[in-house]
Amino acid sequence: MYYFIYGNGMEQLDRFLGDRRNAKLRARSETAFRAAPLRAIRDPADAAGVLMILVALARGTPTPEQEAVIEAEMRKVTAPDDDHGTRMAYIRHAAAQASDADTAVDHLAPLLREKLDASERDDLERMLEAVAVVHGGPIDAQEKLIARTVRVLAEPL
Repeated sequence: MYYFIYGNGMEQLDRFLGDRRNAKLRARSETAFRAAPLRAIRDPADAAGVLMILVALARGTPTPEQEAVIEAEMRKVTAPDDDHGTRMAYIRHAAAQASDADTAVDHLAPLLREKLDASERDDLERMLEAVAVVHGGPIDAQEKLIARTVRVLAEPL
């Protein structure tokens, strides 16, 4: 008790509580900062690309074969004169910044629900499955991610 009143005890306690409060704020700020590339996406084709990268990441590091399938699927849904290299670089960056696949799906779902009709959502599911099929079929994590994406997109606005 003497230490708290006449010593450094109150200062130490204040510093400890302040550090704990600042750590929570820092963690929340870092989460928002990392989600910024996902929140900035306005094109459903880019959102689909991020989801395809996340399906590939569910198996591990994306392989050249998976990248080729993703690029082929992206070429089907984008204009022929688009700069696909730049688009793919942004998509890879946004997918890498996602803290996990579920968070990315939650961030991208409102955009995809708003912009895609039912047939386009079916096309998105087909695109995700095309990436998962590479290397001997989808693994459990990929199937779960695709199922969750389809389920979240089917929810009403």
